[in-house]
Amino acid sequence: MFDIYHVTDPSTFINSQNFYEVPPDLATYYVEAKPPGFDKPTFIGLLSLELRGSQGKNLAGFMTVQNDLPNLGKMQFHEVPLDSKTKLLGPSSVSEALNKDSDFRQLKTLLQTPSFGDNILYRIGDQDVYFIPVYTAGSGGVVTQLGTIAAVGAAFDGEYFVGMGNTPQQAFVSYLAKLSGVAPSNVTIAMLFDQSERIKTIMLILQEQKLTVVSPASIQFPLTFQEGKKSFLQQSDLEDTKKLISTFVKDFVQPKSERIIFWEENSTVNLGTIVVVDNVPELHYISIGVG
Repeated sequence: MFDIYHVTDPSTFINSQNFYEVPPDLATYYVEAKPPGFDKPTFIGLLSLELRGSQGKNLAGFMTVQNDLPNLGKMQFHEVPLDSKTKLLGPSSVSEALNKDSDFRQLKTLLQTPSFGDNILYRIGDQDVYFIPVYTAGSGGVVTQLGTIAAVGAAFDGEYFVGMGNTPQQAFVSYLAKLSGVAPSNVTIAMLFDQSERIKTIMLILQEQKLTVVSPASIQFPLTFQEGKKSFLQQSDLEDTKKLISTFVKDFVQPKSERIIFWEENSTVNLGTIVVVDNVPELHYISIGVG
């Protein structure tokens, strides 16, 4: 009811002006935070409200509800002044701002079915910023993994500013760099590689293992065994990818051969070796999703 009955001027109320609304599909976030006016971080419920009918889906403010004794249930609305020269993006318009960013549009082509996580507004210093985790499907298409984190500036004066990184710190630094005009447009793409670079990186790892890489025209074995799989989509996946390859080479390849079989299938790199058991050839392999 607060979204309507906060209006106390009769003419404004009759004309249905300055009403608020809860953005679609937005739930209350329960977080440890220190909103304006709080002396220390407090466990609160946080719900953002937008101006009803606003084309830009501007943020009207956010409601906090305290969950700690002795202030359990105490509500406080933090309003964005209507006459403010700088408008703040509401949650509904943040995803639009992210999708309009040129770097993110390029990154989306490298991620499998990307989806957005929660977007919560934070104040860091004098910057109002939304942090949005962007998830991607794993190599099997089921397991969800973190693809990147986006920091979207809430203040809007005609231009969006978006930074991305593997951590909130990296994303915020990238955002500040863009805000100051010193960030290269391909900062995130360079950090996350593209698919061809990830494949080249895998080949370099195999070279370090002093293996001969062979790529057969086709793979046909009566028995095949997958010994492991991993998604290699960003810089933070590199160490786990190296570990998977090294373990496979040590346990299955090096005891019997100096060759490793390499083949690609549906944006997945497979590395295998042949083991003969009771005169029956077996293919043992690992799979690395690269995009």
